[in-house]
Amino acid sequence: MKILELNTFAGAGSTGRIALDIALLGTQQGSDTIIGFGAGSVPPEAEVYALRIGGRAGRKWHGALRKLLDAEGYGSILATRRLIAFLKTWQPDVVHLHNIHGCYLNHRLLFRWLKKTGVPVVWTLHDCWPFTGHCAYFDYVACDRWQTACHHCPQLRSYPVCIGLDGSARNHRRRKALFTSLSNLTLVTPCEWLKGLLAHSFLRDVPARVIYNGVDRTVFYPRQSDLRAQHGITQPYLALCVASEWELRKGAALLPALAQALGADCKLAVIGLTQAQIAALPEGIVGLPRTASARELAKWYTAADCFINPTLEDNMPLVNLEALACGTPVAVFETGGCPECVTEACGAVAPKGDVPALAAAARKLCVRKAELQAACLAQAERFDSVAAARAYDALYREVRG
Repeated sequence: MKILELNTFAGAGSTGRIALDIALLGTQQGSDTIIGFGAGSVPPEAEVYALRIGGRAGRKWHGALRKLLDAEGYGSILATRRLIAFLKTWQPDVVHLHNIHGCYLNHRLLFRWLKKTGVPVVWTLHDCWPFTGHCAYFDYVACDRWQTACHHCPQLRSYPVCIGLDGSARNHRRRKALFTSLSNLTLVTPCEWLKGLLAHSFLRDVPARVIYNGVDRTVFYPRQSDLRAQHGITQPYLALCVASEWELRKGAALLPALAQALGADCKLAVIGLTQAQIAALPEGIVGLPRTASARELAKWYTAADCFINPTLEDNMPLVNLEALACGTPVAVFETGGCPECVTEACGAVAPKGDVPALAAAARKLCVRKAELQAACLAQAERFDSVAAARAYDALYREVRG
């Protein structure tokens, strides 16, 4: 079976790792998988699957269209034509879409080809972008225009950033026309929360199911280290926050208040910050840049007594699942799919934006980490990357018929 996956990244970042996990299992099952991607570098283990779509100049031109005209998916014409020419020869049995935003695909050309060929399409929604006119998430500004018709977008300056004309109304109409044109499309969401939103969107009539994101438990498991000593952490308790990019919707502005609310006996460490963000941190917070090493990250998860995710707008963050796989309890806001990853035996959920409540919940988890570790590891089994990849393999075979 030939599988084409399309994603912004191949093997890198959370969605890139998910695509790679699926490809690796596919190889074991005898499938031939290609990950078509448009941005970033490719880790060694993904090189055999990776097919770069377009080049730097094409992406920059596409990026200019997006930034000035809010035209994500309108560029990359030549790159998409070349991809389609290749696919006419390679003839995939299933096309699996992940993130198709990122200035590397022309959506009209792609969906016209998909409709013409009738190839079965699986689309994993890693965010809300496919059914909005611009944004990837709308919780932060409490916008519900996506349910009827987007216009006058309040998040034009959020990803995908546009500093020019507001194209949200045009984009919403165009996406509705394109994304509902396929008769052989199956949607997948990584949590029940996002699946519930689909019922209020223009994708409401497309078949959908939940396949939870998976974490590689051969990498993320309890790993002992001397990280506390290396960073001079002498407090009895350590709380950890991790994000690939700390922005407002991820709770970046809440970090100082969170550190203060945790108390003097609990050190807060934050991974994924820029150098400017590290320099601006108040005294008492351990600030660290993003790490490309999953093993180092697993050591930090293990060293922490509690993992805190202060995100205010999200889907099903892998960081929560990675922490559980390392035996560390998780405290989250009631945001997106975050509550679905924890139970009272391995974590806690606080009202969105209530920093004192989140800190209080985290402190209780810190004290109980030793007794909660087994429950954390058991919960992580529900989010195993191999199990998730097998679910996708079964879905491929189902839609192929």
